[in-house]
Amino acid sequence: MSAMINYHAEFYQGTKGQLFRLTRTPRKINAHIIYIAPLFEQANQTRHISTRSATNAYSLGVQSIVFDHFGTGDSAGELIDATLMLWQQDIVKQIRAIKASSLKPIFLSVVLSAALLLNDEIVSLIDGVLFAQPEFNGKSFTRQLKRMAVAGNLVKSTEIMSDGNRADGSIVDIAGYQFTQQLYNELAKQNINKLSEFNLVCTWFEWLTPGNELTPSRVKKKQDFQLTFPQTKFVMIDDDKYWQSTELQLAQHFLQQDQQEISRLVKKNKATGQ
Repeated sequence: MSAMINYHAEFYQGTKGQLFRLTRTPRKINAHIIYIAPLFEQANQTRHISTRSATNAYSLGVQSIVFDHFGTGDSAGELIDATLMLWQQDIVKQIRAIKASSLKPIFLSVVLSAALLLNDEIVSLIDGVLFAQPEFNGKSFTRQLKRMAVAGNLVKSTEIMSDGNRADGSIVDIAGYQFTQQLYNELAKQNINKLSEFNLVCTWFEWLTPGNELTPSRVKKKQDFQLTFPQTKFVMIDDDKYWQSTELQLAQHFLQQDQQEISRLVKKNKATGQ
């Protein structure tokens, strides 16, 4: 099937530099989906599943875009020059470019810490979101990031000379990822409560083995989430958490449910005339 896919690799001009993108465009487009990569090592841990999801979306007539954030992967720039606002602007730019030439619905695929990149402007421009084990609490994410790095003796903080382009001369070095203290602080301040209420069609995939229950913290996040996105369907996934595995996991149950939910979002937006 992969040999039949209309597949295009390109460098797309982002806000500050070129972004490496992989676009899959079916002959008849029913919708568009942009895969928002999670942060730091999570991007590497989830890329193979995003690729499989995009391939499944193609079979449903959904054009997909998988891209690297500025300063990451094969995109231009250095991570140390990235800011939260810049990453958000790059997402907005790509959504607006689609809207300028298409009336079809636009969805986002948001995995893990990618949820920290959402803001009101981004959400106001789209028609639906597929969340996979989303992390909406920036303070919790940055604390966990640092705790894991400390456990592996992989964190340090130092000072560098400001080059005049960076708002903050201090940097954080965690597990080989060097970024500014400013970005660290920006991410730590992100929270689902900062988003306005949106009447979007959404899916939340939650990894939970049969017989187990959500932890109190996940229950609280779910409740907060429903206040912002009341039209949300919660889907429990009985798979290993593929991003935590030392070997590539196929995540078959998730990919099956993901394909069904992409199809549901496309049909629901057609039914409502969006």
